[in-house]
Amino acid sequence: MAATHSDAAALPRPRGHVRLSRYRRVLRIGHVLELPWLKTAVPMAIGVAALTALVLAVDPASFGRAIDHFQLSLLPAILVVSIGYYVLQGIRWDALLRAVGIRLRRRDTVLLNVAGQATALLPLGELTRAVLVSEAAGAEFGSVVATVTVQELIYTMVLIVFAVPGLLTVQHALGGVIAALVITLAIFVALTWCPAYRWLRLMVAHTPLLRRFLHEVDELHNDTVVLLRKRGTLTGSWISAVQAAATISVFWMVAQALAPGQLSWRDAAFVYALSNLAGALSLIPGGIGAYEASVVGLLVGVGMNPGVAAAVAIVQRVADKGLATLMGFAGYAVVRRRLHVTGLGTLPLRQPPAVRLDTAAAGG
Repeated sequence: MAATHSDAAALPRPRGHVRLSRYRRVLRIGHVLELPWLKTAVPMAIGVAALTALVLAVDPASFGRAIDHFQLSLLPAILVVSIGYYVLQGIRWDALLRAVGIRLRRRDTVLLNVAGQATALLPLGELTRAVLVSEAAGAEFGSVVATVTVQELIYTMVLIVFAVPGLLTVQHALGGVIAALVITLAIFVALTWCPAYRWLRLMVAHTPLLRRFLHEVDELHNDTVVLLRKRGTLTGSWISAVQAAATISVFWMVAQALAPGQLSWRDAAFVYALSNLAGALSLIPGGIGAYEASVVGLLVGVGMNPGVAAAVAIVQRVADKGLATLMGFAGYAVVRRRLHVTGLGTLPLRQPPAVRLDTAAAGG
């Protein structure tokens, strides 16, 4: 007997996951869609090759000497501030989640945020924390992604603000500042201004790999608009400012540990901010290679030896993403036991209404 619309609506929505490591050509909702392992291996291999080439292309002897003379007395401060950055990120995220009606205990949000760092260097791995919160809270994935998007956009804008004093001392840098701000604002406009969003939605609807996420994109748009209309979203930006100051300070302390007195905090701010944008625009997972090359180029521009600059880039990466990855796996072990989440390295899928109705009718 065919199921009615009310019967179909009463059925629980099947939920699946897209695994970020492999790929199957046929999408089956409620099962696992596996992405090509090449999509993980190739970008990582390119990144590692780029780092190796970077060290070999600069002065390997200076690189080695800088590493040998690393001031271990600064290591505890570097680690504490690095960990503090992710704690602050979790606290800020908790406020944004509450603004769209997703309520978890703050300590659980912080733990889930830390756990999500385990796959930050994989393709789409930055969405893992959204997957974990969506699973733990039973919330719509698009709503959670909206909070991540708003958080990262505000953080990026704050980074650019911190970079301005250093950028203005560099000849012809004003164009770069304006370009970075325009790109960030363009993303805001595309998500929040309805005429611009219609064009974005049309593009997603006609893109084979993206159109299955059209519902999630709609949720992202709706919840982003809701978030940006809440006063707390902008008034809470001071936490993003503290985050930015913390991560710039880690970069500066690494430079001090490797080359004392050669880099001011102001210059560290603009080098880190521009390199962060370069890594994001490279579309390489984690910006591996692009970020480090940008750091080296900018540090050489402010007078640092190329080998020492390469050491700063790589040690800072280890102090940030390397530490975050280790913390992520430890955090995931905790939240998996406490909150019963299993979504590490996956993206949730939802079945279109028409398919759910057909499934219900077949089962009737």
